[in-house]
Amino acid sequence: METTKSLVLTAENLELKIGKKSLGQLTTNALDIKAFVEQILPNYDVANYNENNIESAKKDKALLNASAKALNDERIKIEKEWMIPFDEFKTIVNDTCKLIKSATDKIDGVVKESEAKEKATKRGQIVDYFDGLNFTLVPLEKFFDEKWLNKTSKLKDVQLEIKSKCAKISDDIITIEAIGTDIDLLKALYLDTLNLNNTIQYANTLKANRETAQKEAETRKEVPSPVKEVPAEENPFAPASTEPITESTTNTEAKTELLVRTMKVTGTYDQLVALGNFMNDNGISFEKLENE
Repeated sequence: METTKSLVLTAENLELKIGKKSLGQLTTNALDIKAFVEQILPNYDVANYNENNIESAKKDKALLNASAKALNDERIKIEKEWMIPFDEFKTIVNDTCKLIKSATDKIDGVVKESEAKEKATKRGQIVDYFDGLNFTLVPLEKFFDEKWLNKTSKLKDVQLEIKSKCAKISDDIITIEAIGTDIDLLKALYLDTLNLNNTIQYANTLKANRETAQKEAETRKEVPSPVKEVPAEENPFAPASTEPITESTTNTEAKTELLVRTMKVTGTYDQLVALGNFMNDNGISFEKLENE
């Protein structure tokens, strides 16, 4: 066999040619057997069996199974002999294909190594260009596209795309700053996702939640407390000094008309606060008089 460089593998070299092909002729009595079985099977019809001849049914069943197995075993034997020439041919072709694949696998390793070097070189050029832009909002890896490394992607087009992405990010940041609230939070979210629509949607959610909370707080302020506590500085019954105070008597008789009574009371701090709360709870108006 020649081993010089003059030998070149082509499709014509591997064209499979058949020197002699004879499908042959297999002469058997298979058709006769089939015809005999079709003729004899009515004798083994299920209507011929019942509980009175069950033993005969078992013997006939075993006979039929054994006959079918013997016939099929012989078919398998003849099939294997018939397939020997083709199996040898098939094995030779498969072995030849494996030899070719072994060579292509080795060549593929060289090709992939070369392609990896080319991509690494191109990646370095892309990184150098990005670094030259002095863009610090996000790293290049945040939006790096592996398709840029393909031979079909020209370096000039990749650079224009990077510049466009950086400009968009800067513009998006300006848009976020114009929102006016939660700026730091929204910027952090955007720089993590680079999705302006989602960021604005989140800003709207924060605004809506804030408004809801404010309305709830205002509603609580408008609803009076069941028991109003009177601070000491607003309670007219809180002691203003330690000087003795003269107590005046009041008319305790219940009246339907509104009456006004002026009094001075003396008690401990807690007692005077409790008295003020009691009057508030019962709808009795009162006011604190200036000390004489």
